[in-house]
Amino acid sequence: MLSSYLESVRTGFAAFVGVGALVLLPLIAVHYYRFGRVEPRRAVVLYGLLAYGLVALALIFLPFPSPSEVCSGEEMLSTTPFQWVTDIRNNMAANGRSGVGAAVTSTAFLQQALNIALFMPLGVVLRKSYGRGPLAVVMTGLGISLAVEVVQYTGNLGAYPCPYRIADVDDLISNTTGSLLGWMIAPAALVVPAVPHPDTSTAPSDTVTVPRRLLALAVDLVTLVVITHLVFADDRWWAVALAVTIRIALPSVTGGRTLGGWLLRYQIRRADGARANPLRIALRELLGVTGLITYAALAPAAWWFAVDLCVLALILLGTFFVPVFRRDQRSWPDLAAQTRAIPTPKRPRPENTEARQPAARLPE
Repeated sequence: MLSSYLESVRTGFAAFVGVGALVLLPLIAVHYYRFGRVEPRRAVVLYGLLAYGLVALALIFLPFPSPSEVCSGEEMLSTTPFQWVTDIRNNMAANGRSGVGAAVTSTAFLQQALNIALFMPLGVVLRKSYGRGPLAVVMTGLGISLAVEVVQYTGNLGAYPCPYRIADVDDLISNTTGSLLGWMIAPAALVVPAVPHPDTSTAPSDTVTVPRRLLALAVDLVTLVVITHLVFADDRWWAVALAVTIRIALPSVTGGRTLGGWLLRYQIRRADGARANPLRIALRELLGVTGLITYAALAPAAWWFAVDLCVLALILLGTFFVPVFRRDQRSWPDLAAQTRAIPTPKRPRPENTEARQPAARLPE
């Protein structure tokens, strides 16, 4: 029995890896649409629920038998509450065993213990992450368990001519009990985060999101590559000089805007909103994109691959991955240089002074 459960767990986890990769980009898109960022605690809870749900479904429904192996004539519905207690006694009598040890190691007891444990994470997450009370947790556990039993009794909603697993009222009781026990032990589950309120999850209105900065960076990089290729014949020293010009010199004289920043309407300022001086912009860039371009262009070809990989991972992680989860969307280079990206303020439209002049009074 244990080996079949472990195989189902492996299958469920493998499904989670595949499904998790498929929903990663949609999850990021939905989070950015709602909050302007990816709230890490929400992401952890959602992915945890996804993994838990797929593993639980694998344990409940796998392995799928061949259709020729079902419809054996056995009764596949049990409506007697606590039938598992009688099954334990019958099993012990049939094997000539007695005592507590024999009872807790019997198949019937282990099956109920698994049913309870299977729904305990649900109660933990509903209380710890979403703040649900015991009644809501019990009703949720009961509803999900009832849906599972209905699917089992109908042969996976008609996929099989007959059910291949027993729809058991004891499963309803043990699953619901597991949900309640999970709710009771939830305060001890320190690794389960609480999902914050949407108001505290949303990025401030003056935040420039990572996708917006990536689009601006793409504009700068395309400009860099085209000019380097057409004008400087792909010379790497000129590529570095042009990168410094586009990403450091130009923002220093335009109030923190590169060409991409101008098109995407944002600028680099100090953390307090004041104009960033050239030293801050240079530090930010040398620790970020411009530093990576310089390293890629000038590092020796025979340099250690491990060093190349570490530099690439560190800069990409700090510049583009970490800000996704921060409420202010600031990268490691921003934090080091005490800068931030802010939207470019719109210029006020000139007022039509002629329309506001009072009409001339006619002589009486």
